[in-house]
Formats: sequence, C-alpha cells, structure tokens
Amino acid sequence: MSIVQLIEAGNMDERIAGMFWVAMERGASLIIAADPPSSGKTTTLSALLAFTRPDTAVYFTRGYGEPFELPAPSPSYDTYILVNEMSDHIPVYTWDDNARRTFELMNEGYRLGTTMHADTVEGVLQQLEDDLAIPKPHIAGLTFIVPLHIGRRAGIIRRVNEIAFVRPNGDGYTLSKAADWDPESDKFLLFGDDVVRGQFAEWAGLTPDQLDELITERATFLAELRKTGAHSIPQVTAAIEAYYGTAG
Repeated sequence: MSIVQLIEAGNMDERIAGMFWVAMERGASLIIAADPPSSGKTTTLSALLAFTRPDTAVYFTRGYGEPFELPAPSPSYDTYILVNEMSDHIPVYTWDDNARRTFELMNEGYRLGTTMHADTVEGVLQQLEDDLAIPKPHIAGLTFIVPLHIGRRAGIIRRVNEIAFVRPNGDGYTLSKAADWDPESDKFLLFGDDVVRGQFAEWAGLTPDQLDELITERATFLAELRKTGAHSIPQVTAAIEAYYGTAG
C-alpha cells in the first residue's frame, strides 16, 4: 500500500504523514513495531521510504550470514540499511551479532529502517537493551520508534499508536512523544507538547514555525493526491519524485 492508501485506511492522517516526510527526507532511522503477524509493519515502513530523497541509496540485508558489504556512507546522500525484521524467527531475519552490527553501522553514518515484534515502545527497548545487549549510545542513533495498534471497529483497523522521538543524551538517550492516537475519537495528535515540537524542529534544522509550514505543505500535497485519485504506489512515487523535481 502507498502512503496515500494508508491515510485513506485511517492508519495515520495527513499531518502525521507530513511529519514523517520531513523526517525521512532528512535521513530519519526508525523501527516500526507490532506484535501480531500481518499487522502492517513492513507495509508501513515501505510506504514511508517513498519520502526519502530520490538519490537515497538502499542496502537490503539477507539475515543469517549477512556480509554487510556496504558502500561507504556519503555526505551528499543517505544510505539506508533495510532490515525486513529484527527477530530470530527465520534465517532471513536479523538477530544477535548481525543486529548489533546494524546498530553500529547506523552510528557510523548509515540510516536504518526495520521492524520488530512488540506492542509498545518499552517492548522494543527491552529487546534492544536486554535481549540484544545493544549499547544505549547506539540506540540513540534512532530517530523514531513507532508501535502500531491492531484492533476492531466495523472491521480490523490499523493505527500508528504512538511516535516516540529518540534523542541522544550523554551516554544514553531520551524519549519524547512526538505523536499519539486517541482510540475514543480515532484522531491523531501531533506535537501535543511544544517542547517536543521545538526539539524535533531543531533536529530537522528548522525553526518551529518553519516546521509547521513544511508539515502543512506536505499534508496538503498528500490530501490533493487523495482528491485527484493518485493512490497507487507508482502514482504516489511519481508524484513525490515530481515534487522534488519542482520544489528542489
């Protein structure tokens, strides 16, 4: 599914997607988490990767026996290490030494996109710190941890339940809630705290007002794609590429 189709399904709204766009074009590293299988983790991650800049390089890991034969990171474009899942369930997934190596590489200048089985931010961190013994300074290289909610209303629903913003802090990291979902109203709240808004703006190299303007611009762009019926992955990808061709 494309990011527009995820918005139409209610998984996130345009402003949440706009914030992700601002982040991904700046090389955000993230973990999408949910416990049940077929919960939309990989679909969500794949859709968000459409927001990376057109010159972004990608390296897909292969699981057990991964050689990590990556090109050197470049200062002029981002190189993403894409791990389809961090777990020990099957050999093509990534765990133990390979998972630790992935986090080392992220802190050497690469970007990371992956998924994990967990319902909460705390569940992700428990696996990273306790099960994998990944040092806190390496975890601090992440930008977001994004647990998904899977539930039922008229049918099965999938929602971005929370967006935890990760920032380095000395030899560790701090977490702030960049966004969350209210199950009663089925609405999303982005930057409920102005402090977090300011922190994210600083990370993005923007003022808070510039950040708001950019998120609104991107949200409006995505809403227009919905309106014009540009929903499919090829249509959305082409529209985003055209945006960079005209907007720079």
